[in-house]
Amino acid sequence: MKTLVWKSYSADNMDEALSCNYCVYVLHNPMDNDRPHYIGKAKYFGTKQSDGYKGSARYNSGYTHLLAGMLRAGYTLYIAEIGETDYTNAEAYEQELIHIWNPIRDQKRKPKIRMKVQQEKPWGNII
Repeated sequence: MKTLVWKSYSADNMDEALSCNYCVYVLHNPMDNDRPHYIGKAKYFGTKQSDGYKGSARYNSGYTHLLAGMLRAGYTLYIAEIGETDYTNAEAYEQELIHIWNPIRDQKRKPKIRMKVQQEKPWGNII
């Protein structure tokens, strides 16, 4: 079973999140109680990569304003970096989290590729 180590991000430290890579991420709003809004994966999360901008960033320069708006509106972003080697399993971890946490936003479910991860939600155990 994979243990994910989550770090939380808000509007105040969003630029730090934009430098994350090889990760699984969750957007959560306390108004949604215990369910996350969205669960995803990203090879390059944002535009602040240490070795320069990656055009393939999940939240590239055209989308960072949406992320900033969500964080300013009360959402919290949680990111667990899993490393380049383990990123081959990112979709399986993402699918397991979608299955066990049932996000608010309807997401594609692929039950045959799930891999076990710890089930503790990051909004109860954050760094």
